[in-house]
Amino acid sequence: MPEVRRDPRVPIWLELLTAVGLSLMTGFLFNMSVVAAPAIDTLPPAQALAAWKAINVTARNPLFAGAAFGTAVLVVTCAAVTWHTRIRYWCLTLTLLYVIGVIGTTFAVEAGINNAIIATTTLPPDLPRMLSTWLAANHIRTLSALAAFVVAWLGLRRPASAG
Repeated sequence: MPEVRRDPRVPIWLELLTAVGLSLMTGFLFNMSVVAAPAIDTLPPAQALAAWKAINVTARNPLFAGAAFGTAVLVVTCAAVTWHTRIRYWCLTLTLLYVIGVIGTTFAVEAGINNAIIATTTLPPDLPRMLSTWLAANHIRTLSALAAFVVAWLGLRRPASAG
């Protein structure tokens, strides 16, 4: 088994914080995909709207924002720090997966739906479609965060002789 050595240009704190951020976001998004959204879908429409609204309001807090956007900063930092090293493609790939797949999908699809849910005072007639669209986008975010974590782990743990 080849010896696994870190690239000396990648600080261990950056590896650790990036892994923690990616794993936290993967777990949160996974939970939303397989627990929270399916549970909301079983409720009568008025209760589903209230539950979804409560989740969206609660998720808008500094801890969640720090985890989501702090992880984006960490992956971009990882790509910048490793730009002239043997693992630059791994870090660029994980950065693109997270920034496009998680943050990009959040802004392109889910933010509009979440804002509409928070702002509504009446039951939207297309609530089931909204939840279905949101859930499909969240599956993309979940898989993107997981893929970014796997790429980070593989890239940062590659043997020194591997490219």
